[in-house]
Amino acid sequence: MFLSLLKSIFDIDNVGKRWGVRILYLVTVVLNAAIYFNPFADTDFTPLQNWIMTFYNMNEYDPEVYDALFMTFPLSKGNMIYLATLILGDLILLTSTYIYTAMFIRNFRLEKIQSIKENDPEAYDYAVQRMPDKPIEIKKLIGRLFILVLVSVIIAIPVLSISLYFMFLAVLGLPFIFAAPAAYLSGDAGLFMSLPYSVRLARKYYFINMRSIAVIILTALVLDFLLPLLANVSMTAFYILDSALTAWICLSFGRLMGLAYCTMKDFPIKGGRRPLAI
Repeated sequence: MFLSLLKSIFDIDNVGKRWGVRILYLVTVVLNAAIYFNPFADTDFTPLQNWIMTFYNMNEYDPEVYDALFMTFPLSKGNMIYLATLILGDLILLTSTYIYTAMFIRNFRLEKIQSIKENDPEAYDYAVQRMPDKPIEIKKLIGRLFILVLVSVIIAIPVLSISLYFMFLAVLGLPFIFAAPAAYLSGDAGLFMSLPYSVRLARKYYFINMRSIAVIILTALVLDFLLPLLANVSMTAFYILDSALTAWICLSFGRLMGLAYCTMKDFPIKGGRRPLAI
């Protein structure tokens, strides 16, 4: 059962004809690896650290000294480029995660339609026309992807700030809300209704979702612990492998969002038994 869970979550290649997710993964890895090799970026923040320690070690307030220090804020153009590329890298990972979720749900529904066509060709037209969850149109999907990424960027800082203060509550609430982007990208709910819709679907799947999320988080923590060991051998290998594994974890989370959403919607738990493992 546990091995089946791992395969369901981490087998990111298993979507449709596979070439779409392979291209998505390759592009994500290349773009994130390119950030590490940016020739204009400067990763040396030693002057900034010394500047902060100067403030920390000051025993008395001296306006002239403070003004002089603020006038010499030691953040170079290369440092700012490096910070900008890190933000860009996070944006790329976020966008790729959402794209994977959208691809998974759309493929899931296309396969459902294909199954109807193969099993009962006579009822195909009637069934497809009346399906409550048809695959979303590509044009609408692109618009929803753009809106979702934009909203995620806008609310990222306040949400992360609140989560730090209420970490325990944020962790407890994650299994309820993590599939909200999937609800929106599927076309089943609007932007503001996707969150309550996700909560309603996840009520009986709470502990199942918690277990699946915990598997991904634990895997990410183990990789974060082991990968720096490679940096002692080769920084180039570390950068490339770190980009590859980070992209894999993010797309796995995107797969979990899509898998959990499709399972919760199509196989609601009744009588205390779940019909499909996620």
